Amino acid sequence: MTQTGATTEAAKHDPADPARPARDPGIPVVSRRRAAIAVLLALVLGLGALAVVGRLADYGRVGSALSGANRWWLLLCLVGVIAAYAGYSAAYRDVARAEGGPALDLWTVTRVVVVGFGATVVGSSAGGLAVDLWALHRAGASADEATCRVLALNTLEWLVLGLLAMVAGTVVLAGGGGGAERSMSIAWLTVVPVCIALGWWVARGARGRRLSTRPGHSPPFQRHPGSWPAWGWATAHRGFAAAIGGLILLGEILRRPRRYPGAVLGYPLYWGGDILCLGAAVIAVGGHPGLAPLVLAYASGYVASAIPLPAGGAGGIEAALALTLHAVGVPLAVAVAGVLVFRAFTFWLPLLPALIMAPSIRGLYQELPGTPRAAG
Repeated sequence: MTQTGATTEAAKHDPADPARPARDPGIPVVSRRRAAIAVLLALVLGLGALAVVGRLADYGRVGSALSGANRWWLLLCLVGVIAAYAGYSAAYRDVARAEGGPALDLWTVTRVVVVGFGATVVGSSAGGLAVDLWALHRAGASADEATCRVLALNTLEWLVLGLLAMVAGTVVLAGGGGGAERSMSIAWLTVVPVCIALGWWVARGARGRRLSTRPGHSPPFQRHPGSWPAWGWATAHRGFAAAIGGLILLGEILRRPRRYPGAVLGYPLYWGGDILCLGAAVIAVGGHPGLAPLVLAYASGYVASAIPLPAGGAGGIEAALALTLHAVGVPLAVAVAGVLVFRAFTFWLPLLPALIMAPSIRGLYQELPGTPRAAG
């Protein structure tokens, strides 16, 4: 994984596959029409999903909860969003530079993260990861290396959330969860350890090195159907190898937390900020969730964001969060109102800085190839 030397212009060939020319990751451009359609779709899906759930809760009660919202708690929602930005930026920067990767400066990382958060609206819930991948590739990482780093980043993100949910589930099962469903706790306490054990086993030692080895040559996609099986197998092979490479890189990062403090502490800050925003939103509209049930509801509801739904997962996430909050004892009308406030801060508000930062994409395109490599 370790590579040295700065890249000042697009490589002529992919270092992982010398026979395959490297493709210059051009400037990611989204037409205004597509962006407008995506925003409108997100609005329709989000409000539509909550309208269905809200009908069960009584629209009058939802409106009453919103109209009586405590504005001081809304300020805390903003604090949570800022903390989430800071945490994600810290994690991204350290994972990018780990083991000799691109050493992105803080201002560059901030712009990438802000634009990536906005990309979840105009693309899909995977839009932010696409921007992360583009930035690393443009900064000199090969397509395979960039994919490994983005997958390591994403795995670390969900690992931290899973561990938080496990702690919350343990508290709930120990009797500190109020009206939280025990089944939610049991699910997290079962699935997360299995995933951790499987990831550790598959990426360990010689097995991990063997499985993370990419094919030396990938046949290009052709229109002739007879070539599709070979192309599909090679593509799947490269993707699987990149995933294992990401696990290996993550293991190196976790073994040296003092060297990569941003990676280790970034996602606890990111998830903590997001959960703070949700909790403050629910309290602002009259809810009183306990901390452990809140974390459990958040984690369970946010699983919907892992699915690459259109318009940043709008609709699915709103409905899932409202129902999981209700499952841990929050009245349904309050849950719907709280989710509306929460999504306003975490989904719609990021559009503003993303739009402000959008013109800097061309600057990033020019600056990223000059990124130096970190010490291996």
